[in-house]
Amino acid sequence: MNENSRNFYKDFIEDEKQFYLHEAGFDEREKQLFILRTYKDKTLWEATEIMGYSSRTIDRINQSMKKKIIKAAPMYYRGISFKYKQ
Repeated sequence: MNENSRNFYKDFIEDEKQFYLHEAGFDEREKQLFILRTYKDKTLWEATEIMGYSSRTIDRINQSMKKKIIKAAPMYYRGISFKYKQ
């Protein structure tokens, strides 16, 4: 399997998913791609078709999303998502 095609997002636990959705500062396109990749287990190719963007645009959105996740990661601690639950 090509490492670039692997979906590392599906390895996040629910706590991490909620944290990044709220704290990473995603714009609407990044948020939509994150949801497709984490909750619906879609590939980048499938996300391209669903979102209606070119593969290059999806790649740019994905790269931007990764940078925001890496930037927010040091703030994460297990159990933080309890503050997002209503």
